[in-house]
Amino acid sequence: MSVQSRISELKSIVDPDCEILTDPADVNFQEYSKRWTNVGREIPAAIVLPRREEDIRKIVQWAVKSSIPFVAKSGGCSEWSTIGDNGFVLDLTHYSAIEVDAKAHTATVRGSVVQKEVAVRLAEEGLFTGEEHDPAFGVINFHPLGNGNVVGVTGYVLGGGSAITNSITGFGSDQIISARLVTAKGELLDITQDLQPDLLWALRGAGQFFGLVTQLVIKAYPLSLLGSENGTVWAGGIVFPLDRAKEVALVMKSLMDDSRFATSGLIMTMAPPPARKPSLVISARYTGDPANAEEAYKPLYNLKPLVANGAQVPIQNISDGREAIGAKGDFKRFGIVGLRRFDIDSFLKTIEVWKQLVAECPDAINTAFNFQWDSRQVKTPAFDSAMCLHDTRFYQYVCCSTNVVLRLRFCT
Repeated sequence: MSVQSRISELKSIVDPDCEILTDPADVNFQEYSKRWTNVGREIPAAIVLPRREEDIRKIVQWAVKSSIPFVAKSGGCSEWSTIGDNGFVLDLTHYSAIEVDAKAHTATVRGSVVQKEVAVRLAEEGLFTGEEHDPAFGVINFHPLGNGNVVGVTGYVLGGGSAITNSITGFGSDQIISARLVTAKGELLDITQDLQPDLLWALRGAGQFFGLVTQLVIKAYPLSLLGSENGTVWAGGIVFPLDRAKEVALVMKSLMDDSRFATSGLIMTMAPPPARKPSLVISARYTGDPANAEEAYKPLYNLKPLVANGAQVPIQNISDGREAIGAKGDFKRFGIVGLRRFDIDSFLKTIEVWKQLVAECPDAINTAFNFQWDSRQVKTPAFDSAMCLHDTRFYQYVCCSTNVVLRLRFCT
């Protein structure tokens, strides 16, 4: 029996304000079906948007009883939050809320709340949490994601969640205090250290695989821990032509291992618009007294880059200005691997691979090969969890990107 033939049954068990979209030609259906990437994107039989946790539980129970597959959608950045007409999307957009307890230094997030919303709300109370990195073409998250501002908090935290504050706060998953989760049987569980210690262990780093998480309580920290007087982080951009990669890499290797300074960021092999000249773009961050940022990056400045800028940025605005990167649509795919060290020869070889890719597939001009570093070790929590990368300071990741316009321009 098709999903469409069972929709009336679903409508009878949920509240009247639970929106159920079934017409692919409908504007709302099209809007809610958008994802960060169109790779593998399918059109579901229905998009269900509950407003209450009890309806979420009932929907899961109905789907299990009816043997109808579904996927959950929060921020819409996952490549896997899509399904064909044999199933439906359980969209948590209408079930979203943020509650901040400034005295307890916690935040309760529900549904499809995104990073920007949480960062702004916490900053209003003088707090922050494990804020996401803001690399061009993606966020360091251990699963495919878009720009930091539009990434769903729940998926980010459950999947590990690397941030520019790793050395201060630990990973995003380390911030989980408790959760509420709907199991595959439609049972609603409170996940705490006292009630479900094994499941809490699993949610901290591998949480996408154990049920549908409706709520998280996460830690928050006073802005003063950032080391600046006004809750800011120093952010800068440093650009070199690609043919200077070796000398830049030699300097960067020393800079990355200098734990005197709390530097972090990305070395990006890319061809940024509008000139589209192959470049090394260093997205640099400094956490602490911003007066020390210039000294920390002085070895790079001494190489006389094409561009060198930097300024203090409020932590809640660290990903602003990258709306185009976080936009949904186009064909993008994100991959990441943790590394033990920065190997210059291997890094230079990745640049050659990028050159070959763009030469042979010019429509891939938006593709970036990025290397992430943090000069200081990730803060290790007092508890054990499924997150196993606290000894990892380096990551290599790739965001392959193309779109219809580029394909028409270069491939026809």
